[in-house]
Amino acid sequence: MGKRMLNAGIVILLLGFSLILVGQLFSESEVVLARVGNVAVTQRNLDEIINRYSQFKKGKPLTIEDKKLLLDNYVKEVILAVEAEKEKLDQSPEVKSKLEIYRAEILTQEYINTKMKPSVTVTENEIDAKMKENPNLIPKESLILREIVVKTEKEAEAIYEELKKGKNFGAIASEKSSANTSVYGGRRKQPVTRGQLPKALEEAAFKLKNEEFSKPIKTDQGYYLLFLEERKERSSEEMKRLDGLVRERIKQIEIAKKTQAMASQKVEELKKNTKIEVYYDRIK
Repeated sequence: MGKRMLNAGIVILLLGFSLILVGQLFSESEVVLARVGNVAVTQRNLDEIINRYSQFKKGKPLTIEDKKLLLDNYVKEVILAVEAEKEKLDQSPEVKSKLEIYRAEILTQEYINTKMKPSVTVTENEIDAKMKENPNLIPKESLILREIVVKTEKEAEAIYEELKKGKNFGAIASEKSSANTSVYGGRRKQPVTRGQLPKALEEAAFKLKNEEFSKPIKTDQGYYLLFLEERKERSSEEMKRLDGLVRERIKQIEIAKKTQAMASQKVEELKKNTKIEVYYDRIK
C-alpha cells in the first residue's frame, strides 16, 4: 500500500479522535508503542486505528511498514493534540460540543455492538424467504440488447417493415431512434437482466432469440423495437458462488434491520423512565 494512499486516509481517520489525551489511563499489561510526554500510545490504540482504517484497505492486509506509518502519523496527531490542550482549546464551547457528540456516537455504537447485535440472529429460513421474494437477485441470464425508440405507432410500424426487408437495426437506430443509445447504434451499454425493464419490454426481450428483433412495443415513453445481440447464461459454478454472496449480504442487511429495530425499542423503553425536554421553538 503506497504512502500517498495511507496519508490520504489518515487525515480523514484521525479527525474523529478525541483531543482529551493528557493523563490517558491504560492497563499496566498493555503494550506501550510510544510516549508523548505523559501520554502513552498503546497497541490497543494502534489496533483501533487499524480497525477504523479498514475502509481504506480494500481487503488488502497491512504490512508492518504500513502499521509503522499509521503509528507515526498518530504520534504526530497526539503531539498537536497535547499542545492544543495546553492552549486550552478543548475548553472552547465549539470543541466541547464536538467532543460531546463524538462521545455520544461512540458510546451508542458500543452499546449496540456489545449489548444488542450479538443477540440478533437471522435463520436460513428467513434468508430463503427473502430469496423467494426477490427471484431476480441472482440473474441466470443477461441480454445484450439494441433498441429503437420512436413517438408514434406509425413510425414504429414503418421501421418494423424496413427491418423485415433486411435493413440494419443499428443503422436505423442511429438515424431514427430518440433514445440516448442512438449514438451507439441503439446498443445498451450494460447487459440487461430480469427486473430491470418495464414489464412489456422484459416479456418481449426475453422471448427473443439471438439476432432476432421484436415487433413494436407500446410504452409510456413511446414505441420500442428491440434486437437481441446475445444471450449470456451463467454456469452452475458461478450461480453457486453468487448464491453464497447474496445470502451473506441478505444476512447482514437483516441483522442491521433487526438491530435497528431493537435499538429503537430500547430507546422507547428508556424514554418512559427518563425526563426528556426538547425545545423545537429554540432552533435557529
